[in-house]
Amino acid sequence: MTEKLAKASWQKSLAGGFAFMTAPFAVHPYDKQRANEAVRVAKLAGVTQTQFLEEASDYLSTAMGWPTDVEEQLARVRKFISGKL
Repeated sequence: MTEKLAKASWQKSLAGGFAFMTAPFAVHPYDKQRANEAVRVAKLAGVTQTQFLEEASDYLSTAMGWPTDVEEQLARVRKFISGKL
Protein backbone atom coordinates (compact mmCIF):
# COMPACT_ATOMS: atom_id res chain seq x y z
CA MET A 1 0.00 0.00 0.00
CA THR A 2 1.47 3.35 -0.98
CA GLU A 3 1.82 6.09 1.62
CA LYS A 4 -0.71 8.30 -0.19
CA LEU A 5 -3.22 5.45 -0.45
CA ALA A 6 -2.69 4.49 3.20
CA LYS A 7 -3.35 8.09 4.29
CA ALA A 8 -6.53 8.30 2.24
CA SER A 9 -7.66 4.96 3.61
CA TRP A 10 -7.18 5.74 7.30
CA GLN A 11 -8.68 9.21 6.89
CA LYS A 12 -11.79 7.77 5.25
CA SER A 13 -12.09 5.16 7.97
CA LEU A 14 -11.57 7.87 10.61
CA ALA A 15 -14.57 9.76 9.21
CA GLY A 16 -16.49 6.49 9.38
CA GLY A 17 -15.77 6.34 13.10
CA PHE A 18 -17.99 9.42 13.34
CA ALA A 19 -20.62 7.79 11.06
CA PHE A 20 -19.36 10.12 8.28
CA MET A 21 -20.90 13.06 10.16
CA THR A 22 -20.46 14.19 13.78
CA ALA A 23 -21.86 11.22 15.69
CA PRO A 24 -20.05 10.17 18.88
CA PHE A 25 -16.85 8.40 17.86
CA ALA A 26 -16.96 4.60 17.56
CA VAL A 27 -20.18 4.13 19.54
CA HIS A 28 -22.20 2.22 16.93
CA PRO A 29 -20.75 -1.20 16.02
CA TYR A 30 -20.25 -0.20 12.36
CA ASP A 31 -18.55 3.04 13.42
CA LYS A 32 -16.31 1.10 15.80
CA GLN A 33 -15.39 -1.28 12.97
CA ARG A 34 -14.41 1.64 10.74
CA ALA A 35 -12.50 3.30 13.60
CA ASN A 36 -10.55 0.09 14.21
CA GLU A 37 -9.72 -0.05 10.50
CA ALA A 38 -8.55 3.58 10.62
CA VAL A 39 -6.23 2.78 13.52
CA ARG A 40 -4.92 -0.35 11.81
CA VAL A 41 -4.10 1.44 8.55
CA ALA A 42 -2.80 4.55 10.34
CA LYS A 43 -0.42 2.36 12.30
CA LEU A 44 0.84 0.80 9.07
CA ALA A 45 1.34 4.30 7.66
CA GLY A 46 3.36 5.36 10.73
CA VAL A 47 0.80 7.86 11.96
CA THR A 48 1.28 9.10 15.53
CA GLN A 49 -1.46 9.63 18.10
CA THR A 50 -0.94 13.38 17.73
CA GLN A 51 -1.40 13.22 13.95
CA PHE A 52 -4.49 11.03 14.34
CA LEU A 53 -6.02 13.48 16.81
CA GLU A 54 -5.17 16.46 14.58
CA GLU A 55 -6.89 14.75 11.67
CA ALA A 56 -9.93 14.02 13.85
CA SER A 57 -10.06 17.68 14.87
CA ASP A 58 -9.75 18.83 11.25
CA TYR A 59 -12.48 16.39 10.22
CA LEU A 60 -14.86 17.61 12.93
CA SER A 61 -14.31 21.24 11.92
CA THR A 62 -15.69 20.54 8.45
CA ALA A 63 -18.06 17.59 8.96
CA MET A 64 -21.75 17.94 8.39
CA GLY A 65 -24.03 16.93 11.22
CA TRP A 66 -25.42 18.19 14.45
CA PRO A 67 -23.33 20.50 16.65
CA THR A 68 -20.75 18.63 18.65
CA ASP A 69 -18.38 19.29 21.52
CA VAL A 70 -15.04 18.88 19.75
CA GLU A 71 -13.06 18.47 22.99
CA GLU A 72 -15.41 15.73 24.16
CA GLN A 73 -15.14 14.01 20.79
CA LEU A 74 -11.34 14.24 20.83
CA ALA A 75 -11.26 12.80 24.34
CA ARG A 76 -13.32 9.87 23.03
CA VAL A 77 -10.89 9.41 20.11
CA ARG A 78 -7.87 9.70 22.44
CA LYS A 79 -9.30 6.99 24.70
CA PHE A 80 -10.08 4.76 21.71
CA ILE A 81 -6.57 4.97 20.21
CA SER A 82 -4.72 4.81 23.51
CA GLY A 83 -2.23 1.94 23.35
CA LYS A 84 -3.09 1.23 19.71
CA LEU A 85 -0.90 3.80 17.97
